Amino acid sequence: MNSTLRGFALLGLAVGVVSAATGCGLVTRDSAAAARPHSVTRSATDVAARRSADASPLGSPTPTPGAASPSSSPLAPAASAYTGPHFGSPASAMIYLASAYNANDAAALHAVTTPQSYRELMQMRSEAVNLRLQHCALDHGRGDYVCYFMHDYPASLHQSGHGGSQMLIAPAQNPGWYLYGILGCG
Repeated sequence: MNSTLRGFALLGLAVGVVSAATGCGLVTRDSAAAARPHSVTRSATDVAARRSADASPLGSPTPTPGAASPSSSPLAPAASAYTGPHFGSPASAMIYLASAYNANDAAALHAVTTPQSYRELMQMRSEAVNLRLQHCALDHGRGDYVCYFMHDYPASLHQSGHGGSQMLIAPAQNPGWYLYGILGCG
């Protein structure tokens, strides 16, 4: 029994090391679906509490609707207490995310990510630059979307061509849609 537990502990450690080395999260659709109920929603209070907990030491400002590129302008906020961006579609939220990722704008990224998915994005930086949304597809039966991105490799990798990533996007009261987890990248 004790050796079985030790084996599981070593397996968990190995998976963690591989995950850290690749720069990608190891979220699968099955594990993501099991970890949350249908139609996950976040309120403005949840977003504000998360921002406080994840704030940078310099106190990153709250993202404003003017911070988005013209093609990804967020809609008006859905709740009067919420002051961040609001998105009417998964694609508009992910265009905003890609723009914030490319600009290295942590405050804007926090507006459209969970704490875990934000960490996964930051790990992805070692192998992905110039992130671009390709398209989003409905994950039937769950109400989520899987969005597909293309990216370039950093010069330090000495790798030509383009990579891709797939991300799970969930609905929320505010900001409308957000990154729930990275399903794969490479």
